[in-house]
Amino acid sequence: MRVLQIVTLGEEEDEILVGVREYPVAKVVIIHEPEDRSRAAELLRKFSILKIEGERREIRNPTKEIFEVVAQILQDAKGKYDDVVINVSSGRKLMTCAAISAAFVNGIKAFYVQGDRAQSLPVLKFSYSEIVSESKVNVLRALDALDGAVESLNDLSEASGIEKSLLSYHIRGGRGSKGLEELGLVEVDRAHQGRLVIKLTPMGRLLLIGQPPLERPPRAGKAGVGTVREIPAGKGGGLA
Repeated sequence: MRVLQIVTLGEEEDEILVGVREYPVAKVVIIHEPEDRSRAAELLRKFSILKIEGERREIRNPTKEIFEVVAQILQDAKGKYDDVVINVSSGRKLMTCAAISAAFVNGIKAFYVQGDRAQSLPVLKFSYSEIVSESKVNVLRALDALDGAVESLNDLSEASGIEKSLLSYHIRGGRGSKGLEELGLVEVDRAHQGRLVIKLTPMGRLLLIGQPPLERPPRAGKAGVGTVREIPAGKGGGLA
């Protein structure tokens, strides 16, 4: 079984070595900050002696870049490994928090090392994106293309290729289906003269990292031909 292990490097290295021992791996990717560059290189030398393939990825802003780096690592690893795990033990506090969040967003196993034993963290074994439909992701992509906020459903409808009535459903949700607002992926506020402002949240932006660009679906045709029937406000929590 070929396993890729992502590790965060901070002040301690022992947790990384224990993690490699506890989870036999084919390759290790070290995520580190600039001040730990030489230590990361030394770890790669040790892995080479153990016949373990390794590489390092340097970041300067853990709270932002780690999501991008993890998404890129997963993209590069697609189809090459049977499993991917992430060891969050060694990184500094901000990096550890960001790494756990990245594991949750991408649905990969995370663990930490306590003493000489590895302990799994309760990260859901599915990606956050799996509980968000492709249509909802298209709404997020459209918002991102519109600089993260929009004051007109018409503009959002045009950018996403989704009818206004269905946009209301995707944003507010309905019976048995949470909308983007409830999922914490967008915010809906009132602006000047009562106009709605729909904003992409930081979590919404994170969900889009590593996602393919917006592919706008075909717009509905003439009335009665492929048009989307408007969802009553009581069911879809309409935007007004």
